[in-house]
Amino acid sequence: MDSVPNPSSTFGIELIRDYVLTDLLGTDYRQVIYWAGKRLAREFPVLSIEEVTPFFYEAGWGQLELKKQKGTSATFLLMPPESTRTERPAGYFQLEAGFLAEQFAKMNGCVAEGYAEWQKDHVQIMIEIDPKDPIERSV
Repeated sequence: MDSVPNPSSTFGIELIRDYVLTDLLGTDYRQVIYWAGKRLAREFPVLSIEEVTPFFYEAGWGQLELKKQKGTSATFLLMPPESTRTERPAGYFQLEAGFLAEQFAKMNGCVAEGYAEWQKDHVQIMIEIDPKDPIERSV
């Protein structure tokens, strides 16, 4: 009997992130994966912050929760899939940070940057927007 792969399995994603990309990109991994997240956000734009959580779940990135939003900053808590809930190297979750930063940039019409930090059992992603640095809108 053939078994059907579990679509929510993150094994394939982890193979690519943990082995292929780290080997190919070496010390540039953190920067490249961050910009890849920004590129993904341009391909898969959301209309509101409420749409980001379901996107993260469907992408297999884990459960995302907006913890705090005040002024020009937002803090998210990401509970990654069970298999990635162990300490990861610095920069590992920059794909997700880049994705959120670009979504915030589009929603606010100004430059936004994101930073991801591993905490004991979750990832904290901080987003900062710069209202003094508007992004150019294509016509």
